[in-house]
Amino acid sequence: MRIVIPLTGLLLILGCTTEKLFIPPNPYDADAAVLRAASRILFEDISESSALEKSNQFDDVYWTLNDSGDKARIFAIDGNGKVVKPRWADDYHGITIGNAVNVDWEDLAVDNSGTLYIAAFGNNGNLRRDLAVYTLPEPDPRGTVVTRVQNVLNFRYPDQVGFPPAKKNFDAEALFAMRGKLYLLTKHRADTFTKLYRFDETSTSQLNTLTLVDRYDVGGMVTAADAANDGSMVAVLTYNSIWLIETPSDGDRLFSGKKYRYPIMAKQCEGICFDDENLRLTNEQRDIFVVPLSKVKKYTVK
Repeated sequence: MRIVIPLTGLLLILGCTTEKLFIPPNPYDADAAVLRAASRILFEDISESSALEKSNQFDDVYWTLNDSGDKARIFAIDGNGKVVKPRWADDYHGITIGNAVNVDWEDLAVDNSGTLYIAAFGNNGNLRRDLAVYTLPEPDPRGTVVTRVQNVLNFRYPDQVGFPPAKKNFDAEALFAMRGKLYLLTKHRADTFTKLYRFDETSTSQLNTLTLVDRYDVGGMVTAADAANDGSMVAVLTYNSIWLIETPSDGDRLFSGKKYRYPIMAKQCEGICFDDENLRLTNEQRDIFVVPLSKVKKYTVK
C-alpha cells in the first residue's frame, strides 16, 4: 500500500519548518570556463587550501593555510606548489603561530609594509562573537618554523543584531589590504549579494565596529579577495566567477568601479591573489590555477 504524506507533514517529520528557503540559481553559466590546473600543492600537510597571498617581502613565496579544524599554522609555497621551508627543518609541518587559535581561518592578506593578516573570522552559523584579524610581520619561510601574532583586531558588524540573525549573511572568507586600510567581503547564505566592510578602527584593546561601505549582487558566495599592490584593482572570487573591479578614484565604493566577471567552473576555489599580469587561484583539492588578467578583462559587466 502506498502511503502519501503531505509536504507539511513531511517537514514536521524531518524536524523542519515551512519557512521559505533561499534556493540559489544554477551556480555555473553555460559558457563557464573550465579551469585546468597549472600545478598542484605538493605538501601533504596542506590538505584544504583556503587562502592564497603573494608575499611582498620574499621572492617566489605564496602564503596559504588550511580550512577550519587545523592547527594554528601557515605555509609558504613556491609557484610550482612546492613547500618553502628551512633546509634544516627535517620534521616540518608549517610555521606554527604560537599564541593563536585556529577556530576558522579563511583568508590571508599582506600590505606594502610587510604585515601579514590572518582572517580569523569564518562564521558559518553566524553565531560567533569572537571575530578577529590577527596581524604579524611576514616571517621568513626559509628560516622560520615558529612565530607569534603581534596584534589582534577583534571586531563586530554594525548591522548584525541577532546571533544567529534571521538572514545568515554575516559569514566572511575574504580579506584584503588596500591604500592603508583593511577590508572584508561577506559570504551570504540568504541571497547572492556580498557586503564590503572597512576597518576604520584598529584598536587592540577594545571591540572594533566595522564600517559598511558597499553592497553588490555577485551572483554567488564570495570565498576570497585580493587587492593589487597599487590599489588600482580588486579581485573577488566566488565558487562560479572571478570578478575584477577597477577601484574608483573618489572613495572606496568598490562596486561603482568598472567591473569584469569571468565565469568559471572548478572544484571549490577558495584562494586568489594578484601575480604580476595574472591571477593565481587555489582550491581545497590543492590545485593551482593561473588566469591571465587579459582573459578576465574580456568579460565587461555592463
